[in-house]
Amino acid sequence: MKWKAHDGCVLKVDWNVVNNLIVSCGEDKKYKVWDHFGRLVFQLAKPADHAITSVAWSRDGEMFAVGSFNSVRVCDKTGVYQTAVVK
Repeated sequence: MKWKAHDGCVLKVDWNVVNNLIVSCGEDKKYKVWDHFGRLVFQLAKPADHAITSVAWSRDGEMFAVGSFNSVRVCDKTGVYQTAVVK
């Protein structure tokens, strides 16, 4: 299966076996959550300040981390931003 996920390059994708969801990020400064059929479940409404370069699910599939220049966000599985750590 193939679909257009982001405007620009997709930089990272992670799939979670527990919740069967995919999270992706790209040069368009957004992260998105997809179901296993490739349907969009969530996308960041307002682009971040910098390209999002890293995403990774927690082992239990309840949360995922989003990394960008000088910041890390922790989101729940629906994509809602929970906390941020800025250096």
